[in-house]
Amino acid sequence: MLNRFTRALVATLLLSPALALTAEATDLDQRVKALEEKQSELYHTLEEKKSAGLATLLDGHLALSGLIEVEAGYQRSRLRAGGSDEQSDLTLATAQLGLAAKANDQLGATLALLYEEADDARIEVDEATIDLTQGPWQARVGRQYLPFGVFRSHFISDPLTLELGETRETALRGGFHHDHFAIEAFVFNGDAEQDGRDSHLRDFGASLSLAPFKGLELATSYLSDLADSDSELVGNAFSRRVGAWSTSGVATLGPLELSGEYLGALKSFAAADLDANSDGSGDRPQAWNLEAAWYFLENLELAARLEGSDQFAGQPKRQYGLGGSWGFYQNATLAVEYLHGRFDQAFGDGAKSRDLATIQLALAF
Repeated sequence: MLNRFTRALVATLLLSPALALTAEATDLDQRVKALEEKQSELYHTLEEKKSAGLATLLDGHLALSGLIEVEAGYQRSRLRAGGSDEQSDLTLATAQLGLAAKANDQLGATLALLYEEADDARIEVDEATIDLTQGPWQARVGRQYLPFGVFRSHFISDPLTLELGETRETALRGGFHHDHFAIEAFVFNGDAEQDGRDSHLRDFGASLSLAPFKGLELATSYLSDLADSDSELVGNAFSRRVGAWSTSGVATLGPLELSGEYLGALKSFAAADLDANSDGSGDRPQAWNLEAAWYFLENLELAARLEGSDQFAGQPKRQYGLGGSWGFYQNATLAVEYLHGRFDQAFGDGAKSRDLATIQLALAF
């Protein structure tokens, strides 16, 4: 399903969010072959969606891809002060155009332009990287989504783990990839800086993924400063650095898939930096997501989600719901979902509960 998997595909495209460095990412011939073999499947990872919309040009040295997602949504919030607030809309959730170029078997580049309808909507460079592959060793430099968190999802709406941890930066990233494991490290200069310190290339992180046997995938990752994530928890200045880590797993049992992820700060922020409930102790934001999906046909699936957060302002304390996806035509998907969330009084921005219903039509090309 063209869900916002991580927004990185789901809400963005084939050349977006947790961009994993694999040989397939730089080998256009393999990705075209994958396209020919997967005509109407549902996609839940970045690489799958990149392959889904791939068209080769110029004798295999240039590839063009695109993604359009249109969504109709309804939201009702019940307020603690009494009454409710309702709204509905039809939006162009995603319009993305990606370009991948291959200079040779070792060197390539990717470029992705993204538009998402909003009050300040504009076309932006979502990613722009130079990629180097030398056997199992791979490197990427440029604007990219860092391998912190996995954010696998079967829903249109982003999981709370992604809302907290997704991180896009201009970075140098490299690692070693094997059939059963991959290890990567990255370094960058984040937008947020500690008070009184100059801006330098001092932010970093690492990730490890394991596939010990078919049907099981495990991953863990670390980010030196959660203030650098796209959640913009503390703005651009803080008094104390707070690292974060994530751990996730995916198990596939025939037509059933179970997945789970946790992502959170390793300690509390200083009260002067982040204290949404004004208790004077500082917040330690955390989020988790559990999903189950049933592929009862090759191009049809049902999914259930249970997720939650702690000390994450503006996000539900608990949220659950159902979703479904239908790949009704080659690279075209119709998805629906319903989510009900309940908020912590100290972190809910005045809301007691919320109901969300969304329909999405997506086409990769």
